[in-house]
Amino acid sequence: MGFVQSKSDPSLFTKGCDGKFIVVLVYVDDILVASPDINLIRELKHYLDDAFKIKDLGELGYFLGIEARRDETGLNLCQMKYALDILAEAGFLECKPASTPMVPGQLLSPKDGELLSDFCSFRRLVGQLLYLTSTRPDIAYAGKSANLSTLPSTRI
Repeated sequence: MGFVQSKSDPSLFTKGCDGKFIVVLVYVDDILVASPDINLIRELKHYLDDAFKIKDLGELGYFLGIEARRDETGLNLCQMKYALDILAEAGFLECKPASTPMVPGQLLSPKDGELLSDFCSFRRLVGQLLYLTSTRPDIAYAGKSANLSTLPSTRI
């Protein structure tokens, strides 16, 4: 259909001609389509449905851990639900915030502690946290006011 793959993100495709522009973001079996021209979106959805029998989930609500809400002032993007889901899954939802993630000055040794019984859940948690901190660098390090309820959301 004439889309061009992004050099910086191989899952992002763009197409523009005659002053019209459409963007497609593909992640496994999820597709996000954006354009100021609703007819371009309808045309693409019809094309994809003919080729693959897609399910249209309507307007953007939640995609890749990011909540999207539109109002009269713009588009609000927030990852609070994703962060809370990580805390709940890891069993830390009721924990109190701390200014540092561990005791300052504590020396760690490979001989200390016990081996994890379920390393897969630990790897999953590390992956979730890496994704969260790559999309939200402002929470990559705990500070004096590390509190999820005060995290700003992004408005574009």
